[in-house]
Amino acid sequence: MKVFSFGNLSERTNKEQILAKVREAVMAKDENLFKDVNMQVDTWTPFKEEDGADFTFVERFKDNGGIFIYFESNSDFIEAMKQYIVENQWEPLCSTSMKMESVFKDSGIELCRDYTTKRKKTVTITDCECLIAQTGSVVVTDTCAGSRAAYSNADVLLVYASPSQIVASMKDAIKLLKEKYPKHKPSETVIISGPSKSIEIDNQLVIGAQGIRQIALFLVEEE
Repeated sequence: MKVFSFGNLSERTNKEQILAKVREAVMAKDENLFKDVNMQVDTWTPFKEEDGADFTFVERFKDNGGIFIYFESNSDFIEAMKQYIVENQWEPLCSTSMKMESVFKDSGIELCRDYTTKRKKTVTITDCECLIAQTGSVVVTDTCAGSRAAYSNADVLLVYASPSQIVASMKDAIKLLKEKYPKHKPSETVIISGPSKSIEIDNQLVIGAQGIRQIALFLVEEE
């Protein structure tokens, strides 16, 4: 006759008691496990007021791996873009952003609306909702970009923004979006903090393996 062992009875009893206590803790309705968490406190890395949000954003955006370029006027930006497109082989330059269509109107720069992933490299240019200083991040929605594919399928993401779009914190960014879209909110909002990074391949840091390989921000003064 085959005999099955169920282990030590006292050990089993102790395990059952421990599991019972765990269940009681999870099911307890009157116990707030997060009672000491203050949701009003900003947990993001602070920055010195004398540095200002503009300087802090630039530094942290570059720390995240982004490329930052400043222009004093829109005409300077357009002239530089004509050169960048040729030098970096950014053709076709894709965009479904109404803002970018307006910026490049009569510039001679053509925008492609096809975000097919069959190309060797997909380059997208879009505007953004705001820039977060504390994290060096870019906030983009499918509303301003015109399509989710604009940032989802991009190997190289180019972002057009102005200094007035820089906000201090994540809370400020959320407040801005709520005020801008009080009724019809964007179906998707993404916060981009540099190119994509992964260590899933042999525990080696790989840039752009599962998303954006390069992100560049063009900060253009408003005229």
